[in-house]
Amino acid sequence: MLKVHALGGYNEVGRNMTCIEVDDEAVILDMGLYMDRFIAVQERGGEMNRKVLGAEDAIPDDAPINAIRKKVKAILVSHAHLDHIGALKWMASRYRCPIVATPYTAEVIKKHVKDTERIVSVNVNSSYTVSKKMAAEFINVTHSIPQCATINLKTPYGNIVYALDYKNDNHPTLGQKTNISRLKKIDNVLLLIADSTNAEEERKTFSEHIAKEMLKDIIMGMETEGHGMFLTTFSSHLARLKGMLQISKMLGRKAVFIGRSFYEYISAAENLGMVQFSKDAELIKNAGKADKKLKNLQKHRDEYMFVVTGGMGEQKAVLTRIVNDEFPLVIEPQDFVIFSCEVIPTPVIQANRKILEQKLHRKQARLFKDVHVSGHASREDLRDLIKILSPHHILPAHGDLTKTAAMASLGGEMGYELGKTVHILQNGQKIRL
Repeated sequence: MLKVHALGGYNEVGRNMTCIEVDDEAVILDMGLYMDRFIAVQERGGEMNRKVLGAEDAIPDDAPINAIRKKVKAILVSHAHLDHIGALKWMASRYRCPIVATPYTAEVIKKHVKDTERIVSVNVNSSYTVSKKMAAEFINVTHSIPQCATINLKTPYGNIVYALDYKNDNHPTLGQKTNISRLKKIDNVLLLIADSTNAEEERKTFSEHIAKEMLKDIIMGMETEGHGMFLTTFSSHLARLKGMLQISKMLGRKAVFIGRSFYEYISAAENLGMVQFSKDAELIKNAGKADKKLKNLQKHRDEYMFVVTGGMGEQKAVLTRIVNDEFPLVIEPQDFVIFSCEVIPTPVIQANRKILEQKLHRKQARLFKDVHVSGHASREDLRDLIKILSPHHILPAHGDLTKTAAMASLGGEMGYELGKTVHILQNGQKIRL
């Protein structure tokens, strides 16, 4: 008997958590936050615990698998984004089993869980034996964070391929290319759990190299002399941050990365020898305790490129606090503000970002938005993945009903039948295969 329990990420973009039950054993795939609800709880203040976050739907509801909690042999984590690892802090203690991830993901997880001895690091393109019945292969794929993995769960009933948050980037600026050759060798794929985030986008997702060239074109091709430069992107997007650092050198400015989350993701990568930003850039972990440093940077602002947190308009992030005049570092008329990210499509985040943009306009800043390429596969990438794997069944995930329906319709185009070989689930539901 094999059952798939949809626990999170089947009603929304984020809060990802899936449980695979194989006879008398089970594994959990990811355990993430729903960032929209989490940010709302965070900004409201007060205690943050599992009960509060659960009531606000900020973390997955694992009640549907209460009866099989003791069956869970491992928590397998695909990558280090908060919508995949963020709930571990409040939920992992409910399961007495290892937390298994690639080295960079494991390094980031250590900052989120107390019992770090449970964390098992597995190299990309390597396998972990879960039990006599199951093994998990962590296949390297490109995304907007290092060492992202598509997880191939090997079971007695066939392979289950968990392919969330990936794209096929032939020109990555950090790390290895997607291991297409390995994906092509997987046979007997019983189920593909597929990323639906960009399933409506009728195109191929562009390479990260394109985003770097877009940034370079703006920064090197416009009149920036004498003006402040503020860039923001997702804190975990080390490839993008690496590109910004390289462009700052071309421009003759020193890059300054400001924000706790930047510091955490960069330091995790430096601990593993993946990057060495500290040699060429300045890292400021806590802007609130760096007034003297920020005052000095403000005096010589045209010598620096400021890379700051806050691309989603988060109230406590650095860019928002600069705009609100909470720091000595300020945005002046005609300064450049470059959003090298797209807005996460959730109501609270979209509203916060709109407010931030309005404040920037009032400061007469020059805004450059959506200087970005996605880390998620689009419709034609997903079509290729289905063709490569030839799964018996497809389960769309990582999206609301509009997005999962778009993924299901792609399956229909390729000969799959809704309700028989392509399945749409909501959080809390399950299927038996």
